[in-house]
Amino acid sequence: MSKTTEGGSQTLGRGLEALTLIGESAAPLSVSELAGLLGVHRSMAYRLVKTFEQYGFVERNPAGELELGARLGALARNVAKSLQAAAAPHLATVSDELQMTALLVVFDGEAAVTLSTAEPRLADATVAQRPGTRHPIDNGAPGRVIRSMLNPDEYPAKDFEFSHDEVIPGLTSIAVPLLLPQGKPAAIAVIYPPLERDRNRIAHVLAAASARISASLGVRS
Repeated sequence: MSKTTEGGSQTLGRGLEALTLIGESAAPLSVSELAGLLGVHRSMAYRLVKTFEQYGFVERNPAGELELGARLGALARNVAKSLQAAAAPHLATVSDELQMTALLVVFDGEAAVTLSTAEPRLADATVAQRPGTRHPIDNGAPGRVIRSMLNPDEYPAKDFEFSHDEVIPGLTSIAVPLLLPQGKPAAIAVIYPPLERDRNRIAHVLAAASARISASLGVRS
């Protein structure tokens, strides 16, 4: 699993890989399990973990297993603040108009990542999606939108992408592209229970919001 770091710090690269493994693991990892995934001796994994703990990046649960620490959550709130600020009112408008949870999804170089969400304010019940959730770009409507932006020759762009029962079991998603400065791939989407809805209308509402977000960032389609 360990990656070769070219032109950079091997120790830093291993530390970042360790944080990624801890954060993406479906269940908390032990130090021994982390060492195995990194392909290093347990003592080296232990030193990495101790450093992370000192800075609040990793915490241990009652069983002594590793989880991401609160310090990373505080840092995450500052990720792409200008993009989140530009998108927030438009995601809220989409969410309230469609009575669905709206998502801003970006590409982190490997996967589609939910950067921020908005839930309808007057709904009796809502579908939650946690910011920071990652999924492959081959899965889910926003992932496939990003895939088309990255590789339009192999995956020609559509007006919108539709998925059901993929990233979140039992839920449906519709997504459209979001144009960002420097051509960074992104999407906005909604998720909702499997009810009969006008997909074209949903896509139209999303596309209009996408255009407004892009314009607020100085991007013209």
